[in-house]
Amino acid sequence: MTQFSFPPRSSRGAVLGFTWAQIGTVVAGLIVAVIGINLLAAGHSWSATAAFAAAVLLFVLALVRLRGRRITEWVPVIAGALVQRATGQDRYRGAVFADGGVERHMDLPGPAAGYAWLPAIAADGTTAVGLLLHRREKTVTAALACSGANFILADRDDQSRRLVDWARLLNILGSEFADAGLVRWSVTSRAVPDAGNRAARFLQQRAVERSSVAYRSLAEVTAAGSAMAQRHDIHLVCVFDIARMSGQIAEAGGTDAAIAAVVLDKLPGIAASVAEAGVSTHGWLTPRRYAAVLRTQWDPAEQETADLRTDGPAEVEPRLAGPVAAEVVGWDTYRHDGGWSRTLWVAQMPRQPVGSTWLTPLYTRTTCRRTITLTAQPVPAELANLASRRDQVARAGDAATKTKLRLVRTAREDEEARSVKQIDREQAHGHVRYRYALLVTVTAATIEDLNRDTRAVKRILSRAGCDAVVLYGEQDQGFAAGALPLARGLKPIRGWAA
Repeated sequence: MTQFSFPPRSSRGAVLGFTWAQIGTVVAGLIVAVIGINLLAAGHSWSATAAFAAAVLLFVLALVRLRGRRITEWVPVIAGALVQRATGQDRYRGAVFADGGVERHMDLPGPAAGYAWLPAIAADGTTAVGLLLHRREKTVTAALACSGANFILADRDDQSRRLVDWARLLNILGSEFADAGLVRWSVTSRAVPDAGNRAARFLQQRAVERSSVAYRSLAEVTAAGSAMAQRHDIHLVCVFDIARMSGQIAEAGGTDAAIAAVVLDKLPGIAASVAEAGVSTHGWLTPRRYAAVLRTQWDPAEQETADLRTDGPAEVEPRLAGPVAAEVVGWDTYRHDGGWSRTLWVAQMPRQPVGSTWLTPLYTRTTCRRTITLTAQPVPAELANLASRRDQVARAGDAATKTKLRLVRTAREDEEARSVKQIDREQAHGHVRYRYALLVTVTAATIEDLNRDTRAVKRILSRAGCDAVVLYGEQDQGFAAGALPLARGLKPIRGWAA
């Protein structure tokens, strides 16, 4: 089986394993401690005690980690959650209870509230394409339905070839199409319990002779397998930056129709590149199909009804894509229509070589809905080179400092240094550097099922060498990024960090 490893997670802008923020906080703590000693020597015991307490607090903020994050990283999360609850923003009411009533084009809560449907017709003049326009972020989003051949049963050479083809696709998306306006993309794959038992429905609809022994045997098998039946929906979501395409949009007229025309012109090339990588494509989602994907994420109980509504892919009225009600429950749960969800962030990718099927257990043996979303953003070549040079300088300075101070270097630090050199070599050979985030959203009908499946997901990721962190205090944002095919979940690039 093909083996590969992820680069270790490194602390950018770090010295001796500590970030500049940590070093600054520790220095401030030392200064406060010195002030406390001087106050104590001067006889001001109460003031000295307060200074020592402040110094200890600064040390704790700088060095202690809680549930995968530093204390300082929890401050904005806690503050945001408190403000959200104080202002009543932790609850949402849609449908007829929304501010705009049922006449609104589409109504989504929280981070997804800025999306609206952009009218778009494909080149054939009849097929509608579901484009989501976010005016504030100035982006347009489209989703391509995909499927693939069985990877586990393929031989080693076939697996290696597919991985090479996928790597080639990553370079194409991060170079050719990034220059054309593609700002980020995501692969969203959800494992859905097949409540409608599509195998049984297919057998009933296509069988010619229903009195035979063969038909009865197949009917019994499909009926018995309904409890464990699953289906996998895969979407490649592409987000285009309107600012990068401003010249083409201006030439086309500068209207919403011009934006749609420019984006539609790029979609066939992306679909063709995906197909060349050996991935089967089933067309860009229409507004009704896109709305069905969104709607069934908000209300999993709607999945069976949507599937039975048509023989083909499920469809829903576009303006009904959002939820009727949603709310943040406690610190780690998001409740929406007919489901409870919890999103986990894979903060650390596997630290040891893993097989190419290391994520397979997440898609199997589940009675709940699991959505795995990998969001990736190509880094511009100039910024990638600067980041690579910065990382190498930081590692070299760290090694020189430790040698001078006669400090021991750990195996993890050596591995991170090798990873930095490997990334630089790959960039020198023309490979695109990416920023990425991997999120796993578990959705269940009851809180008990949610807790059980969350534990199962964490065990699976732990066995693969991953560190999975529940997005405490950010479950509404986590659901929008991890469960919905919108390619969200990455912070904007600031300065020359990549």
